[in-house]
Amino acid sequence: MTPRWFATSVFFTVLTLLVASQVFWFRRARSFVRSRPKAWQRWLVGVPVYAWFYGLAALVVLVPLRWLLLQGAPVLLSFFMVLRQPAVMVPVGLWISASYLSFLLIQVVRGGGWLFARLRPARAAEAGGHPDGVAVGRRYFLQTATYAAGAVPFVMVGYGFLLGRHNYRVEEVTVALPDLPEPLDGLRLLQLTDVHASAYMPVKEIRRVVGLASELDPDLVFHTGDFITSRGDPLAEAVEELGRLQGRYGSFGCLGNHEDYAGTQEATTELFARQGVRILRGQNAEVEIRGAKLNLIGVDYQRHTRGPGPELSKKDWLRGVERLVRPEALNILLCHNPNPFVRATELGIELMLAGHTHGGQVQVEILDSRWSPARFITPFISGLYERNGKRLYVSRGIGTIAAPIRLGAPPEITLLTLRQT
Repeated sequence: MTPRWFATSVFFTVLTLLVASQVFWFRRARSFVRSRPKAWQRWLVGVPVYAWFYGLAALVVLVPLRWLLLQGAPVLLSFFMVLRQPAVMVPVGLWISASYLSFLLIQVVRGGGWLFARLRPARAAEAGGHPDGVAVGRRYFLQTATYAAGAVPFVMVGYGFLLGRHNYRVEEVTVALPDLPEPLDGLRLLQLTDVHASAYMPVKEIRRVVGLASELDPDLVFHTGDFITSRGDPLAEAVEELGRLQGRYGSFGCLGNHEDYAGTQEATTELFARQGVRILRGQNAEVEIRGAKLNLIGVDYQRHTRGPGPELSKKDWLRGVERLVRPEALNILLCHNPNPFVRATELGIELMLAGHTHGGQVQVEILDSRWSPARFITPFISGLYERNGKRLYVSRGIGTIAAPIRLGAPPEITLLTLRQT
């Protein structure tokens, strides 16, 4: 279990480094402006540079004031909605992502250079008799490496924005289940999750996703939460598009943490109901398919009560779900976050479907293993997991939050096919 103090420490460390990165880039930009030889050049370059950084600072101040906006202050709310437009949010998100990663890499290179200088002093003999040769060569190498480290994140973020986040993949996954009733062998389940309708995910893009998913001809459709990012996002339009996706035997869903944060749980449930999609909130729905019973269970977002690890006390996860399990049927649990998987297996749930992680949204390969920031909140990052014959599938989802990019974790439309073992 990851202790709460560790998660809190990680959060404030990231926040501190984020502020430090903007101070770093502001100082660099200010030095560049001041180095211009003519006054008109300093004005030409300085006005947009200072406007950009002071605008970022203003946004940081406005974010804590959101609670006032949620209380219904119409003028402030209108102003905040302007700031949430794609023309504002997209460049801000891209800059924050690229500048933050660039700052971290630059510090790593500089730290490596400092450590190397301390562990391996320059020797004149190694420089062919020139006392300062090694030092000069090392400084040149360090300067080149610093420039490269600073540029790479901007290239990566550009790729993740222009191509990575639109590279929708249909993940066709075979899920072998012990004692699967023969009539359910070959059942096709479509899962969509973490759409996050927002400035980063316009409704027209959701329409594209639904069009791709509709071609898969699923038996059942499951939506596993986070349909928007925050209050004010186009919830009704997003639900209308998602509601067009219907399974042969029905469409069901559960709610995510962002519906909770935005206070739209009731509205989301009602909007989906109008589209013929049943959102299960601590409820179950029994479906009979070719004479076999399927028991669908849905729960709201499971809050972390003792930390973000999966091994929490049994009573802290899936309260009340025991009464919804049907031993005579195949039980499928829809739960936005994957952490309660261990508890779900103890309750006898054969298959659990989740999202929440976005696959980390950015994954990098280090020493033949893939690293994802989602590891800070769960060991269940993405893909298929097994425990005591029970299965969990975690989808990378469709949308993005914080940064409008995906690198190494492409957006996913999931098609699961049930098979007998």
